[in-house]
Amino acid sequence: MEEETYTFGDYFNQVKARIDNLSDGEMSALAKLQASPQGELLGKILGEDIIMLRDSVTSKPKRGLAARK
Repeated sequence: MEEETYTFGDYFNQVKARIDNLSDGEMSALAKLQASPQGELLGKILGEDIIMLRDSVTSKPKRGLAARK
């Protein structure tokens, strides 16, 4: 019987999916965190692979009244 392997790619995709499912308020809080000294420190600790997820936070399309501008 083959053992299933859990790859970094699997983990990365799960984290990206979690980010995509955040509410607007949570997304805003995450964007503020990543721009803070604490966010920069987390980036240094977590590494470049996870930092690539930053685009998911900054490029999420606006919804509702925010999309009218």
